[in-house]
Amino acid sequence: MKGTMRIPGYLVTLFAVLWLAGCTSSPARHGSGGDVVAMPLTNTYWQLVSVAGEPVPETDREQKAHILFLDDGRVSGFSGCNQYMGDYRVTGENLLFDSMSSTLRACPDNLTEELLFAAFAKTVGVNLDGIELRLLGEAGEELAVFEASRMR
Repeated sequence: MKGTMRIPGYLVTLFAVLWLAGCTSSPARHGSGGDVVAMPLTNTYWQLVSVAGEPVPETDREQKAHILFLDDGRVSGFSGCNQYMGDYRVTGENLLFDSMSSTLRACPDNLTEELLFAAFAKTVGVNLDGIELRLLGEAGEELAVFEASRMR
C-alpha cells in the first residue's frame, strides 16, 4: 500500500520496553512476589527524613542532608550545614561510627546537624527495611531515619 509505513515488530517491542522502564520512579527494586527488596547499605544515597523523632525541615538548599556508606568502611555526607566524614563498622545488625569529623561552617539554624551528630554518637544498630534505613540506639530506639533517594 502506498503511504503506509510498516514498523518491524522488534522496534515496537523495544519502544514498549523503554517506555515502561521510564515509568518506574521508585528507587527500590521489587522481588518476584512484589515485595520491596531492601536497598544495599553501601553505595546508596540515603537522604535524611527524620532525626530524634522530628521530621527534617524543608530547605531551599539544592543539597539535602544525607549519608553515603562506602564499601571500604568510610562514610561521608552532608548535615544540612556541613560536610562530614568518618569510618563505620557493621557486624550483623550492629553499626558503629568512628573518627567522625566535619567542616566548621557556621550556620544560623544547625539544630538538624546537632541532632544528627548526636545520633551518630549514640548509634549501635541499624535496620534496613525496603528503602528506609534506621539508625538505632542501645535500647533499640530510632535515632534517625534515612530514605534511599536518587543522587541530586
